[in-house]
Amino acid sequence: MAVEIKKIVQGDQDAFRILYNQYSVAMYNTCLRMLGHEEDATDALQETFIKVFQNIGKLENEALLAAWIKRICVNTCLQILEKKKKIRWEDIDHSPVLLNLNDESEIVDEEAHELNMRRLQEAILQLPEKYRVVLTMYAVEDYSHEEIGKSLGIATATSRSQYMRAKQKLYELLKKNENYVRPLEILHPGA
Repeated sequence: MAVEIKKIVQGDQDAFRILYNQYSVAMYNTCLRMLGHEEDATDALQETFIKVFQNIGKLENEALLAAWIKRICVNTCLQILEKKKKIRWEDIDHSPVLLNLNDESEIVDEEAHELNMRRLQEAILQLPEKYRVVLTMYAVEDYSHEEIGKSLGIATATSRSQYMRAKQKLYELLKKNENYVRPLEILHPGA
């Protein structure tokens, strides 16, 4: 079923339920990756859709609905993180981050891929918040380092540094598990 924004603006709860059902799983996953805790992710998801419902009349181009909802979701997560004031951003170090991704074998079957993706998701949740947020925004949500810097109030170089450190830490976490067989090249290797 297609989402009818006019009906949502008019207060049609069935239309809003369709919109929620269409986007809630993806937005929950974004919240969970950024916040790292199910309770926080659930709260952020609820806040996201309250904001969507309250502001949907301001959406000028219906074709941008998915991106608009994602932006609200990411901004809501950032606001929650700011409230917690748990993140301490660090300036770029002059020490290089070394990753050797060429010595791992390719995925052979879908079952191994599924297992690796679960392990990757679990490892991402183990990252310190400052790394997890930048990694999620850049590698998963496709924000540029400039956009991340602006959103988080940090330098672009700091965003790049945090991203590289996140990849290194993620690599180390995954390497501890001897059964992991997939390279991390999926995380924007040229960043």
